[in-house]
Order: sequence, then structure tokens, then C-alpha cells
Amino acid sequence: MSITRLLPIRLPGIRALLTLWYTAVFATLILLFCFILYTTLKTSLASGIDTALHLRTQQIAGGISYESGKITIQDVTGELPGLDTNATTGDPNATIQANVRSDVNVGILVRILDTKGQIIYISPAFHALVVPSTSISQPLHGAPWQGTVIAHNGQAVRLYSAALTDNGNIFGVVQVGGSLEQLTTTLQSITIALLLITPFVLLLSAFGSYWLAKGALRPIHRLTLSARNIKAGDLHRRVPVPQTKDEVQALALTLNEMIRRLDQAFTQQRRFVADASHELRTPVTVIRNITEVALAQPLNLEEHLAVLQDLNAEAERLGQLINDLLTLARADEGQIQLDRELVRLDLLAYDVAASIESLAVERSITLQIEQMEPATVEGDTARLILAMMGLVDNALTYTNAGGTVTLSVEVTGTSTCFSVRDTGIGIAPEDTAHIFERFYRADPARSRSAGGSGLGLAIVDWVVRAHGGSITVESQVGKGSIFRVILPMAVSISV
Repeated sequence: MSITRLLPIRLPGIRALLTLWYTAVFATLILLFCFILYTTLKTSLASGIDTALHLRTQQIAGGISYESGKITIQDVTGELPGLDTNATTGDPNATIQANVRSDVNVGILVRILDTKGQIIYISPAFHALVVPSTSISQPLHGAPWQGTVIAHNGQAVRLYSAALTDNGNIFGVVQVGGSLEQLTTTLQSITIALLLITPFVLLLSAFGSYWLAKGALRPIHRLTLSARNIKAGDLHRRVPVPQTKDEVQALALTLNEMIRRLDQAFTQQRRFVADASHELRTPVTVIRNITEVALAQPLNLEEHLAVLQDLNAEAERLGQLINDLLTLARADEGQIQLDRELVRLDLLAYDVAASIESLAVERSITLQIEQMEPATVEGDTARLILAMMGLVDNALTYTNAGGTVTLSVEVTGTSTCFSVRDTGIGIAPEDTAHIFERFYRADPARSRSAGGSGLGLAIVDWVVRAHGGSITVESQVGKGSIFRVILPMAVSISV
């Protein structure tokens, strides 16, 4: 078994990830700033040294003249040491040994040579420099030379060589140098300062990032605590919504909407269970009462038959209720698959009217067809018949003897409308919005034999919505109701 299976990988939280991310960004920006600062400062200081060497070379060259083949030097800067005596007299070896110990950081570094490379003048510290030959040959060919050379003690020195001219003729070379120790020291000081400041800035940015992340996630933490305190039986509570127009507010609104839907779903579920229990208990109670009465006293054959007929009627009613409950339960879980075929809605209306006409005659109600336009929809034939039968049966149930129930099918644009209009008792305005709810009865005083279980219109509503349609109702108390089912027309029409 691998180690990764034994030790689960724990990813850091959002707060830690934000802190790491912000710190990494700050570190990148600081390193980039330090690099740019160091490079810019180094270039600026080097450029300043080069400019100073150029100016000093021009000043020294201004004091050098060439007459009758002899180079004459005048100290125009007041900084050239050794002009009081002849720099070329005495023991050369002794002079070199003394000057090797000279500090390149003290005084000016100057050397003047003729066209043959002979030294005309050299400052004491210049002996410590290791100068390449190109620094002499290149100016003699008319091009200045500039570069960095190293002294015997390892110090870097910036050197500039330029030709000495008289009326366009080159008669010598002047070399001026400047120590880079100050530049190096300055850059080292800047580097040390940056190395000391950078960790402090990174640490400060890490704490600041953590504080900002904590503050940004504080509303989410409050939402989490509020959502955690909301229990299943306490869904009327809501999480606090911040006033800021940001993602946290959107999250709070989404959570409240989800809680509202859960509350509504739990309420409907509890009511559904309570209503289903009540509806199932009623026929069971009736069956028990019938059997207890039958067992309490001897009955003749006709009485036994009457008891069996009552039991059969209640059992049939109980079976229909169970079937309706199973249909709605499977519909809620999405277990019912609808067949998709082209169906002539007007022909289905004719079949439904023919099937239920005997029931209308039995109740002395006139069942008529007003208008039937050819209309083809795509759907499940059996489910559509179930919905149409449910609407017609509901109209017959709430229409008194002598009334009329009218069926019609109309086509409007890309949809078709199946309507059932009755002249029954009507529906009160406060009940219209609830008649498609399960176990809801607009008139609770009506008996179950007349009013049904309250699941018929709920099943009709599910069938219509499953076919992509909608159902509406218009009603006036004492004048009747009209139910309209709007379904989309099929793309192609069967012939």
C-alpha cells in the first residue's frame, strides 16, 4: 500500500491560499523592484564615473601642448602630483617599487604617453594598474578606449584613454582612471539594505494578506455559522444578507433562496404525508366499520351481498388512491418515462367524450363538443387521455343535474388549447391558486364520494407540465369554470 493512501493529502484553506498567493505576488514585485533599482543605480553610477573621466581627460588634455617635437604638461586641474620634479629621473626600479604600494583610491590616476608608447608622465598610483596594450594602440588609431582594469590588489578601476592631437595630428595618449571602490561599496550597501528590508516587507505583506483574507472571508464565515444553526425544523430562518453588492451578497441570496425552496419542499412533504395518511385511513376505517357491523349480527344472503358491494366500492376507492399516490411519487422522482409520438388532440377529445358520456347521462348533465380543430402534439397518448379524463370528470363532479360541460380544441399559432367549460358551482377566488395542489378541496364540506381524494387535478397538472405545456383556470362562483390546457404543436403533422 502506498504512503499517499495511508496519509491523505490536506489542501490548505482559502485563507491560506490567498495569503500564499498575495505573498508570492509581493515577493515577485519586490524582487523585480530590487533588480530594476540595482540595475538602474549601477548604470547611473557607472555613467556618472564615465562622464567624470571624460571631463577630467578633456581638462588634462587642455594643459598638454606639443611644440618642436616635445610634449609640455601644465597642471590645469591642480591635482597632478609629481609635476614639481621630473617624473622620469632617478632610479626607475625604486620609483616603481614605491609606487606599487600606492593606493589607487588616493589622488588621481593619470598617465601620458607619446606615440612610441614612452611614458611622459605617470601618477604614483597608476603603477598599480594592469593596463592592456589596446588602451594605447586604439587611441593612436583615432578611437578612444574605455574599460575596466584591475589593480595589483584586486580593485577595479575604470580607465579612459584618448588621443592627444595638435592640428589633427596625434602626438600622444592621455589615460585617466578612477577607482570603482565607491561604486562597489555603494552597490554592496544597497544590496545589504535590500536583503534586510525584503524579508521584513515580505513578512509584513504576509500578515497584511492574511488580515485582508480574513476580513474578506469574515462575511462567509458568518454565513456558514448562520447556515449551520439552521436545522431541518427551523427553515423559516434566513442567513444575513450583507449590504455590499458583491459575490458574498449573491451567495447569501442564493442560500436564502435554497432554504426557502427546502422549507417549501419540506412543508409540502409533511402535508403530503399527513394528507395521504388521512386519506388512506378513511377507507380503512369504513371497511372496518362495515365488517364489524356484519360480524356483530347474523345476515341473510342479500345483506351479505350488500356488505360485499360496499367493501368492493371502498377497496376500489382505496386502490385508486394508492395508484394516484404512486403516480405522483414516481413523477417526483423522475421515474416515469413518457412516450413521444404524434397525437391528434382533437381525436383524443372525441374519444374522451364518447367514453365519459354515459356518466354524464347518468348525472343528467349535457356533454357537448363545441369546436374541434385538427391539432397534433407530440406526447404520451395514455397520459394525455388521463389528463383530459381528469378535467372532464372534475367538471362533471362539480356540475349539478341539468348543467352543461363543453369540450373544445383550438389552434393558435404554434400551440393548441384544449378547454373544458362547465356550468357548475364554480371556484372561489381564494381557492383558484390552490386547486392543483395535492389533497386540496375547494369545498371541504363535500363528501369524498363527490369530491374525490384531491389528487386528480394534481395529476393533470403534472401531465401537462411533463409535456411542456401549462394549465389555467377561470371561474365564477355559481356560474361555472373553464380549464384551458396549452400544449406546443408538433413540428410535423401526421396524415
